[in-house]
Amino acid sequence: MSSVRHTRNPVRFGLALSLLAILAATACGNGDRLSVAEYARICAAGIASAASLIEPDRVTWGELHDLASQSAETMRGVNPPDELSAFHRASLKTLDFVAAVSGEQDKEAQANPLAFGLEAIGIANQLRRSVDDLSLDLRSALAQSGCL
Repeated sequence: MSSVRHTRNPVRFGLALSLLAILAATACGNGDRLSVAEYARICAAGIASAASLIEPDRVTWGELHDLASQSAETMRGVNPPDELSAFHRASLKTLDFVAAVSGEQDKEAQANPLAFGLEAIGIANQLRRSVDDLSLDLRSALAQSGCL
């Protein structure tokens, strides 16, 4: 029920979607180009851990910052399939944004999506466009894996 609540807020949904996609992709830090199936599998594998951290009553700014920073570092070593390059870049941009904003907050305080401000809407829209630009087959593969 709480995940439904998050999808009603477009900023929160965009950030959640970004984190889900990015955190999953961070499981693979090698430089080899991944297949779509590998990327989707890696993406889907991170959803449970990401979902547990985006609950506002469960995550502090410090936890969110550590998660975003570590994921961004690992993400830079992931070589996505060509078809997912724009999605990958948009996801990394979003993760860098989350790391920057969360790093400016009190580490012990509960994370509050409102702190991301209006810039988050633009970043979330970029990610949404990168998803919308995927072919139906790619979106379907990512959705079937649990990535989207």
